[in-house]
Amino acid sequence: MIALLSTNFFRIRRDLLFWLALCVCLVGGIAFGMGFRGTPAFDDFYAFPFFVALCAFLSLFLGREYGDGTLRNKVTAGYRRGQIYLAYLLASLTVGLLFLAAFLLPFVVMNAAALAPLGAKVLGPALVGMVLLCAALVALFTAISCCVSLWVVGALVNLGLWFFLMFGAYQIEFALGQPAYVTEYYTDAQGREYEGETTPNPHYLGGTLRVVAEGVDACLPNGQMNRIVSYLTTCLSLQETGLDPEGAELYQEVRFRDPLCALAVTAGVTAVGLTVFRKKDLK
Repeated sequence: MIALLSTNFFRIRRDLLFWLALCVCLVGGIAFGMGFRGTPAFDDFYAFPFFVALCAFLSLFLGREYGDGTLRNKVTAGYRRGQIYLAYLLASLTVGLLFLAAFLLPFVVMNAAALAPLGAKVLGPALVGMVLLCAALVALFTAISCCVSLWVVGALVNLGLWFFLMFGAYQIEFALGQPAYVTEYYTDAQGREYEGETTPNPHYLGGTLRVVAEGVDACLPNGQMNRIVSYLTTCLSLQETGLDPEGAELYQEVRFRDPLCALAVTAGVTAVGLTVFRKKDLK
């Protein structure tokens, strides 16, 4: 296992794409920091380069193991498939943490004065949440890349899946944000506005469908990212008014529910990926 990890890290260090992707994350973090200094609000848009860089590098790095015969050579050398898969996963998690650090460090350095009043009580859970959702995505990208022989196909599937998860999270949150009732307003000829009838909203999700949607949203890494951003923005506003951040919206979700869901997704995806990889024909 140690020999496999050493080989993976050696290949990563010598991979030009790794350093290019790391620079992309660094530039993205700088842009995030500059944007926050101009307008003190957290925006998940700035995390886009980090996610794309992570997806692209892991897809290409792991996928090329098939193309150049490295994967078959490891099996021929006597390593068990479980060892090979876990070594890939640990190396990928390390890369994910390095990319995340490259993205967050410039932002924190540039805005240390603004972030300091929030304290570890607020920033700690947000950081843990970022690390765990990153781990869930890494587990997903690793599983697909290890189970798809053609690296081009694996890269396209990973990138397409990430976009699907991102837009899916936005759509689910939009649906969950619909009010149960809507009130009509109308204006008369003199321009005076009147309140009309309040009726049930046909687009409101209720009952079992709402429970299912909330569960899916809790497990989506992009949904977790959106809640972390909203939580930090709310805490920043509360801090400016002198209120306790424990009363912030999404406090319980960010501190407790989402981290547990991210761990469950990571474990579940890893178990499925490992099972498929053990049965896959490597020829």
